[in-house]
Amino acid sequence: MSIRDSDVQRVREATDLVALIGRRVSLKRVGSRHVGLCPFHTEKTPSFSVDPAKGFYHCFGCKASGDAITFLRETEHLDFADAVEQLAAAANITLTYDAPGTQRANQRRKELLDLLERAARFYHEGLMNDPDAGAARAYLRRRGYGRDTVVKWRLGYAPPLWDELGRHLDAPLGQLAAAGLAYSDPASDFFRDRIMFPISDASGRVVSFAGRLLPRPDESAPKGPKYKNTAGTVVYDKSKVLYGLHLAKQPARKADRVVVCEGYTDVIGCDLAGIPEAVATCGTALTQQHAELLSRSAKRIVLAFDADAAGQTAAERVHQWEREYGLDIYVASLPAGSDPGDLAGSNPPALLRALSEAAPLRVFRAGRILQRADLGSPGGRDRAADEVAEVFAVYPPEVLLEADLLPAAQGIPMDAEKFRERVDAARRRLEQRPVRAVPDPYGDVPPPPDLSESYFDSLDGDVPPDWSFEDAPMTTPARRERKALSRPAPSPEQLLDGDLDLLAAALVPQGDTADLMVPELFATSPGRAAFERLQSAGDDGRSAGSTAGSRQDPDPVAEMLAKARDRAASLDVPSAHDLATTAMQRYVSELRRQIGDGGSIPGVPVDSTMSNTERSKLREDWLRWLLACRERLSDLSIRVAVADEIATRLRSACVEQSPASAQTDSVPAVPAESAD
Repeated sequence: MSIRDSDVQRVREATDLVALIGRRVSLKRVGSRHVGLCPFHTEKTPSFSVDPAKGFYHCFGCKASGDAITFLRETEHLDFADAVEQLAAAANITLTYDAPGTQRANQRRKELLDLLERAARFYHEGLMNDPDAGAARAYLRRRGYGRDTVVKWRLGYAPPLWDELGRHLDAPLGQLAAAGLAYSDPASDFFRDRIMFPISDASGRVVSFAGRLLPRPDESAPKGPKYKNTAGTVVYDKSKVLYGLHLAKQPARKADRVVVCEGYTDVIGCDLAGIPEAVATCGTALTQQHAELLSRSAKRIVLAFDADAAGQTAAERVHQWEREYGLDIYVASLPAGSDPGDLAGSNPPALLRALSEAAPLRVFRAGRILQRADLGSPGGRDRAADEVAEVFAVYPPEVLLEADLLPAAQGIPMDAEKFRERVDAARRRLEQRPVRAVPDPYGDVPPPPDLSESYFDSLDGDVPPDWSFEDAPMTTPARRERKALSRPAPSPEQLLDGDLDLLAAALVPQGDTADLMVPELFATSPGRAAFERLQSAGDDGRSAGSTAGSRQDPDPVAEMLAKARDRAASLDVPSAHDLATTAMQRYVSELRRQIGDGGSIPGVPVDSTMSNTERSKLREDWLRWLLACRERLSDLSIRVAVADEIATRLRSACVEQSPASAQTDSVPAVPAESAD
């Protein structure tokens, strides 16, 4: 956000740097300065110095330095604007913003955060005191969650009545829907009769919720999906939030590691087992933003994902950020059929042992290659040796240990020295390989513009006012894409069959395929309606096949879901990802053509005050981003994460343009649907 420089300076001058840092570091005055142990690295002799007169701190050990804003950003994992706003609130300073609409967008964010905090208190007090929450309290006790655990994690209970939260908060329906707390049509609470897990950002502000279905022994079938999660809002982006990070970041610095799980109860179970440095992704794959967040707390990352195929595949994907953020990533081997939460409750020593014995990511990836390789033939062994050698080749020779290479060589099997020679040869090929140029003449590709920031401040007037899709760079992939777009349109039967394939992929019980999809991917009205039913109703969509055939007047959407469910039985997680990412490639291509031809941009409302130059800049930056997305979707190692990024952006656009939020001037929301 574009906060005026004069206000930023006022915040710096009004902040007591010694008091701010003193909340985390024990400082001792020495002359005109204060010294203490550095909060950014482990040390026994104080080398951290604070100069209140100059408003700066500096560590002579790790070289960390900065002012009050920098310190708050680094310790609380905040962006610049959030840090300034927190310090301004503490100093009772009212900020002003330069960018049009930013003041209103910022005010809306504050209102939504306040609403979410009030909802968290309502749910928590209900769990603690409401007689109707007796079953929820009993369930949590059976899980081993005592009062202290419930209070620490602010667990709650959503009552079963359809509008009890809305009546308690007494807020406009549009605002409740924008916060992810209510449906706008029909008007009702989003969460009902569920155990509530508030999800906080890195500074501890509640930004969303996950609600677990309360098991009822008197019900033959559950009334809804096991976990239901807040949809995307302007304050919540699941790709940038890690559950429990606000509580784990300090223990992580002390332990010099972060344990990354998949579920909320996994994190709480780890905490109960004496592992307070655990966090969880909110129902999505680990993203680049997550990796950056984690790198601020510790460089050693231990992935404790479920011991199923989906969890192991997710662990394999993260190697792309290991070198970029200087991370040492390890993978814990959990007993078959278990997850960290279950193991923490049944056998805490086994969980602690699995984490302490976690294998380096390179060893884990090599093992996965050997598991699926054809080691019974000479050709299969040779191919496996090359694949494993390429995994190790990205690491410098001094990093690789015999303990890394020997198990791989034995698994092929191959002489250890010959295998090391093959790794060295792969490294030489890697060093000689030309760097693949990004197919974009403009250089680094930015993300789609965020209109809450001073997006247009850098305009120099040189943006071509009539830039179109036809002006897009004609690289070889772009030519293939243009050729594909010129082919005859598919028939209605082909469109319907494609919709059925996508619905089947969304119904695969494991993996996160459904998160990669948005209604725009479904070409026919029945397909879109069926997917929207899956999104909004969960259990209605998944059980539709069992009821459609019994009606005299069958529901075509329910019949479509029933057919898709039959197809899903023959799909595995990789096949589902293939379908989703291929569909996303087609949609991105079509969206590029639409925007280039002057069509609407998702999530960007028509603004009569926007100049032609500003419109052209928006269109050009979107086309740049879409071109980069199209290329990255072709990379098998990151395509699922890229598809998730695109789907998140498209879902946010739909949320922002919904009737409930049409009266606001805020930026596109970024949604999230997760499952423990």
